[in-house]
Amino acid sequence: MNLSYRQVRVGRFAVGLSGLNEAFTALYEAGYEPDESAVPELLARVRQQNYIPPAAEAEYATALLGEFRRFCEQTADGCGCATDYGTWRGQPREAIPWYPTLRAELCDGCGACLRFCTFGVYATTDDGKVKVVEPFKCVVGCSTCARVCKPGAIAFPPREVLQAF
Repeated sequence: MNLSYRQVRVGRFAVGLSGLNEAFTALYEAGYEPDESAVPELLARVRQQNYIPPAAEAEYATALLGEFRRFCEQTADGCGCATDYGTWRGQPREAIPWYPTLRAELCDGCGACLRFCTFGVYATTDDGKVKVVEPFKCVVGCSTCARVCKPGAIAFPPREVLQAF
């Protein structure tokens, strides 16, 4: 059986994980709510196919719970599927570690990145700042939003990471 594969942002890093869609589907069908009560079972199911370093468990829990919430929202909206981000040079987009990282402490909420990027990568937070909500909707190789960000809150990986693809 071929398991699903995708990268998830855990802290500042993209981590490739197998079997997430299967784990999310099982939890959803078992009636788990996408809240803190699901975290132990979520971690246990993801660990069946992946290694989670003990020192990073809290970061994994946060990232996986966010992904599970998104999955539940999509399923409740009738999608019932993971987002198809397409491909880049024949590789699934979510396997390409090219996306912005936003340093919230530098963001002044000016919204220049929101106005520039029309792909839905960013959203406004409750406190008026900006956060990355769909990292894999970012156009591979584009980093113009970082240049329009006057406080320098947006960063991208070095372009050399794309040479592997």
